[in-house]
Formats: sequence, structure tokens, C-alpha cells
Amino acid sequence: MEGLFSKTFRSGVQPVELAKRILREMDARKTVGVSEIWAPNRFEFSISPADAERFEPMESSLVAELEQVVRDNATERGWGLVGPPEVELFVDEGLKKGDIECESSHREGEEKVEPASQAGAILVVREDSGERTVPLARDVVTIGRLPDCDIVLRDKGASRRHAQVKRTGDGWTLTDLGSTNGTKLNGATVQSRELDDGDRITIGSTVVEFRRS
Repeated sequence: MEGLFSKTFRSGVQPVELAKRILREMDARKTVGVSEIWAPNRFEFSISPADAERFEPMESSLVAELEQVVRDNATERGWGLVGPPEVELFVDEGLKKGDIECESSHREGEEKVEPASQAGAILVVREDSGERTVPLARDVVTIGRLPDCDIVLRDKGASRRHAQVKRTGDGWTLTDLGSTNGTKLNGATVQSRELDDGDRITIGSTVVEFRRS
């Protein structure tokens, strides 16, 4: 995660911890409807007075980036939001430096973000932990172990920034980003190759299937 999330403090709450908490809350408290999944869009963080004082000079920028995390994660997962992302920071005198409490909820608003089910193409990621579907809602999607990748893998065989899938005209192209162990397409190691429906990308022990939607 770039921007303020890369800022490191000597002690206390780290900005990236707030972003990671949002991701966990969205996954844990998503609501499964008849044909759609809706994730919480409002997040109320309680932090200590000491942490609030440190965040005060950059609070507006931090909140804006955290709200973008909500949007990006919902798009990547194909989840909807019943209203615009809302993030607020509150001071709790009873919390110690470094402590975080978070309350997430679904709050309706004028701006409703529909689940991203029509992205033109999707990636089906199959890992040891299970299977997930990622709509290709951006022109460039990065895959790797770094938290700021669009698709984050826990696979030890994956590099920090391993590969990318990029829209090229009416199609999509897979490109290896100088990974240590290489990227395979349908069993063959490739540097850059156009993707066809049903192609299987192998990164470490993870298999990613490309599908036209």
C-alpha cells in the first residue's frame, strides 16, 4: 500500500494497520444477498489520545486513502456497497497507545456501488486456502506478495511483485515482472503472452484461471 500507508512511526498505531483492519472487517461482516454480496461501507475507529495526536496533521488525507481502500477492495472482490465509503477516527481515553477498536456497518447513501460483475474478464485464483474470483475492473492488475498488489498471494513461491495482467485493446496480456521463480501459462514459462479464455497461469503453487465474462 502506497502513500500514507508506507509511513512508519516508532511506536503506536501504524496507518497500514487501519487499512488491514478494514479489509478484515469487510470480509468478516459482508452480507450475502439473493444474488449479490454487500460489504460494510462505514468504519468507526477508536484510537488512543496519543495516536490521535500523531494522526491529526494528516487525518483528512489518511481518511481519504482509507475510504479508497474500501472502494478498491469491494471492486476487487466483486462486492457491492450500499453507500459511499465512510471512515471516521474517534478518541477513546481508555485506550492505550497502539490499541485499535473498529465498528463496521452498512450505511445507505445516495452513492451506491453495485457489485462489479461485468468487468469483461475475471481471474479465478485457486490457493491452498480456497478459491476466489477477482473481476478485472482495472486496466492493469498486479499479482504478488506485496500488500499493495491488486491480487495479494501468500504463496512463498511468488515474488513480491510477480506478474501483471494488462488490458490491451480488446484483449488482455500476461507479463512476468522479473519474478524469481518465473510465471507459467498453461505449463510453459513465459515472459509476456496474450491471454485466451480458459488459460491457466501458475505462480508458485497458485493457479490463476483467466476467463472472459
